[in-house]
Amino acid sequence: MSEADLPEFDRAQLRAIEVLRGGGAVVVTNPSPMTYGVVGRDARAVNLLKGRPADQPVGISVHSQAARDQLFQFLDLRADALAVIDFALAERITVLAPIRSDPAMPEWLAPAVQDGWVVFFDGYWGRLALLWSTFPFLYGSSANRTGETPAASAAEARAQFPADTRIIDADDRREPADVHGASTMIRVDSDGQLTLHRSGIQDQVAGGPDVLLDRLREFKSTISALDPSTSTPLGETYLSTAVTGGSLLPDTRIRLEFFRGPNKNEGEPRVYDVVRAYAGCNRMGTAVAAGELLANGRLWINGLGGTERGGRPPMLAQDEWLRLFLTSKPTWQLNGDELTLTSGSTTITLLDKKVAEPDFPLDGIRWNVVTTITNADARQHRYRAEQAWISFDGDRLTGWTGCNEMSGTFRRTNTELIFSSVATTDHTCTGETAEIEAVMLSTLGSAVTYTIDHNQMVLLAPSGIGLDLKAG
Repeated sequence: MSEADLPEFDRAQLRAIEVLRGGGAVVVTNPSPMTYGVVGRDARAVNLLKGRPADQPVGISVHSQAARDQLFQFLDLRADALAVIDFALAERITVLAPIRSDPAMPEWLAPAVQDGWVVFFDGYWGRLALLWSTFPFLYGSSANRTGETPAASAAEARAQFPADTRIIDADDRREPADVHGASTMIRVDSDGQLTLHRSGIQDQVAGGPDVLLDRLREFKSTISALDPSTSTPLGETYLSTAVTGGSLLPDTRIRLEFFRGPNKNEGEPRVYDVVRAYAGCNRMGTAVAAGELLANGRLWINGLGGTERGGRPPMLAQDEWLRLFLTSKPTWQLNGDELTLTSGSTTITLLDKKVAEPDFPLDGIRWNVVTTITNADARQHRYRAEQAWISFDGDRLTGWTGCNEMSGTFRRTNTELIFSSVATTDHTCTGETAEIEAVMLSTLGSAVTYTIDHNQMVLLAPSGIGLDLKAG
């Protein structure tokens, strides 16, 4: 299907995505009763569109699980305070929270941090899923020029912003009769105390700040009672190292992932605890109300959904064995990086993935190109191409595109590689090898984000073009 065949609303999102990839800012709609907002991949672009100093701190939307998890690593808060933040994010409330000063903190958080505090929210709205799902995080603010009232409609936004501003008009998907307003901002102190930092539409709809804060405090108390431990598996992934009272098939291991996150849909619960399991064939998982999954030292799972791919009978039998074990309410115990699950005579011992499979270093590795990426998540294998690779060493890169040698220089931050002077020899490439070379050169033409997960790395340029690589 071509872009011309898409509904106008989807085409508007695609045009906005192109502006964002180019470093600009756009005006997006929010669900009623919230006003419109301004978002961008570059915090300076958000500020400039609003007519305020380019370097002014700006909030950040951590709407992807990856961005949310990275941020939460640096919030010096107890589990119950983090849970109430997830509750606030599900309600589209903006949060002001203390953040640790840490050299490992991702560079992309810096524009949202000032004097040891970070401002963040979850801007995801299902009706704009095409836009929000394209970017793991976006900087954002209310849709108003300095000194003006936040725009409650596309018409009000057009009246405030320059004529060439990209505005996603979704007034027909909102409730025009509602009273609209910018989001409430709560402050979460290091001791977990909750206060109102800025009044907004959420506390107005709730019946006042005290009503909203009492609701959040009640949820926090519930989590404290259900989940009093300061150390749980939440936020971590574990790999099995031993099984007693049973056995795994050769060359297989159990992978368990635990995380907590806001419910992006309407209704209760507002925050979920999630477990995902994999033993080599089908992927399984479930979500329960926050605080209930790991309560009282047991894993409370009533059922598991998942994929239903075919497989060899022994693999399917292993999946069924794991499903029965996980739904038998096993006890759990965490000792440092080691997680132990026990049910009856069966015990599964697992180790934190960061220890079991530590990330490879960027330098000194031959990173083989596995797939090319377009539109941020569309991946393509090219089986007829020559093997291409990249290697990094200090501030130098070398590589092979499949038919040309490559070299260049780069500098790095915690999350980005910034390339310069990337050049290749001048042989003519053909077929799929030429296609891979074109993507490699486009990817390495500017700053890219990079993530390493054990022996795999992803390079992604702002244009949505990128590379999946694996250590060779």
